[in-house]
Amino acid sequence: MAILNPSFEDAGAEPGQAQHWTLTTSVTGQRIAGFGPAPDEAWEGFERWFELLTEFAAGSLALALFDPLAEGHEDFEEAWSNDLYLTELPSGQVITAPFGDGAVEDMEDGWSNAPYALEWSAVTATTGIFDGEPREDFEDAWRNNQAFAWLWASVTSQAALFDGSVDADEDFENGWTPATTI
Repeated sequence: MAILNPSFEDAGAEPGQAQHWTLTTSVTGQRIAGFGPAPDEAWEGFERWFELLTEFAAGSLALALFDPLAEGHEDFEEAWSNDLYLTELPSGQVITAPFGDGAVEDMEDGWSNAPYALEWSAVTATTGIFDGEPREDFEDAWRNNQAFAWLWASVTSQAALFDGSVDADEDFENGWTPATTI
């Protein structure tokens, strides 16, 4: 089926409408929720739901029981497939990892920082070289921008042309192939 009036040239029954086209609009409302009781606040703080209790009355709590032995706490030891839970590493299994010549990593050897500098005056400064120059001018080897323009007057401009390079403005009247749907 061809789309009728694809360039909106044929006027519809009402001003601003195009023939064979239907205009659909929708409007939504927005409300801001106030959390109360009065005075309403713009956020829910959860402090006003219940009274703060610093202790519980006797008999007001139910104790949750864990494990087949009815323990009053979850110790994560039974029924977690870790019955051989280690609380410390056995000494026969521990091997000291050597760092440099010692048993601790002091971050001083093998990190290309010997001798360690504590002040900028102890650091030797070296000028970075970019393309044989002591500064990065972003002119060479940046995707063919060697002819970088600093002013708009240096840029060559050309007007865009539509409809086979004859119209200076796009009027959406020519060159539209009627669309069809299956």
